[in-house]
Amino acid sequence: MIANRESTPWWCYALTGVLSAAAGIAVLVWPDITLLALAIITGINILLLSALLIGETLGSKDDASKTLRVVVGVAGVIAGVIVIRHPEGTLLAIVLAVGVWLILSGLAELMGAIAMGGERRMLRFLGAAGDIVIGILILALPKLSLTTVAVLIGIGFIIRGLVLLAGGWRLRGERAGSEPAATPA
Repeated sequence: MIANRESTPWWCYALTGVLSAAAGIAVLVWPDITLLALAIITGINILLLSALLIGETLGSKDDASKTLRVVVGVAGVIAGVIVIRHPEGTLLAIVLAVGVWLILSGLAELMGAIAMGGERRMLRFLGAAGDIVIGILILALPKLSLTTVAVLIGIGFIIRGLVLLAGGWRLRGERAGSEPAATPA
């Protein structure tokens, strides 16, 4: 999820990572929460992550996966809205929306990691692998209990959050090292 070093402030990645990890921890700490609470936490987090993806992609100079990343971001916004707007819907609808979003998001990250070289490639591969594996597990086992789905979603959000936080922190260090030293007046 770390595509554009130049235009997106490092703290956007770090803050989104912290919020995503916090959402994941909340879901893990209270796995027996109601469907309504799970839908709201999940929907808000998907909206937040998707908005960051769209924002960083539109500001990116990398054209290799730009269209795919915007499409995944828009799909994430739609999935987030569906999950928030219809929490009374069946567990299956929420499971499918989250599972599909995780797989699409992971594939976009994987393509971005392949197209991008450098030190951050491994972070992107890790985030992509986590999203894809958890998305596949969620879709392959749709009749899971709410508790199991909550745990899988929580793990996915924590992985995504930690990857974003690490990337933001690394970006902060890179930018601090590239700024010219202040000269005394």
